[in-house]
Amino acid sequence: MPTSPIAVWFLEPGNAATMLRTVLHLDLAGADAVVLPGEADCPEALLLAAAASRRAPRIGLVAEISPWSQPPFLTARALGTLDALTRGRAGWFVSGRDTGTTCSDDSGRWSARTATAAERQDALADYLAATAALGNSWEPDALVADVPSGRYVDADCVHVTNYHGPYFSTRGPLNAPRPPQGRAVRFAEYRPNAAESDVADVLVVGSEEDIPAARASADRVLLKVAGEAAAAPPVTSADGYAFCGLTADRLLGQVLHETLPALVPVPRGGLLRDRFGLSASDFEFVPYHAEQEVPV
Repeated sequence: MPTSPIAVWFLEPGNAATMLRTVLHLDLAGADAVVLPGEADCPEALLLAAAASRRAPRIGLVAEISPWSQPPFLTARALGTLDALTRGRAGWFVSGRDTGTTCSDDSGRWSARTATAAERQDALADYLAATAALGNSWEPDALVADVPSGRYVDADCVHVTNYHGPYFSTRGPLNAPRPPQGRAVRFAEYRPNAAESDVADVLVVGSEEDIPAARASADRVLLKVAGEAAAAPPVTSADGYAFCGLTADRLLGQVLHETLPALVPVPRGGLLRDRFGLSASDFEFVPYHAEQEVPV
């Protein structure tokens, strides 16, 4: 458990230059992570995270990705690549936001466009399971990279996933080695009985009353603070704060240069999972055993 409160910043949509500049200021101010929005009217979250990875060398970079925007294979590969690029600072904000696109199952069996609300919730759980299975297609020691022998990988440590769920099917394996954290840290807004709440490592709540229920699902809980409340965060039983809705220059500067440095006096580094005090065992390799293989 961190010795000082966790500080996560939800970045407001804007142009790429402004957003990157804010991420740099957040890195210098000691924020533990920044959530990059996945809205249609701003730069793509994963590309923005990649651009920020070297400019801001310490802060965790959390990309908001909706399951309705792309198949599980692309999400698993992109998050693994981001984790490798950032040397273990990647996160995934699992969003149920409707992006206006319609992600279909890799085999074409299902589409979000025609699904009911209940089906979309079940499909989200299946999407998360498919992504997790793909993330475990490479064992930690699979990459050999032995130049003299010309051997790049240990083929026995790279596994065809053959994930076959009720909504999504994906064969795998990923075409990238296992990243530093094993998988990206998963964030979500707390919603009772929601699929993303059940698998999140970090949940964001809107009120103190929601904290006990959120703790039953996630290892870390953050209290959302916005506007003037962000300048003087209230005492809370949560593990830290999720700063959001900060657009006014005066308030933005106050939180960046006064509130955050006081909240996190010694900026934390290393793997994102470690600075949140998450158990390493939750990120270990767990082979997926397909009950039903997808035909090759």
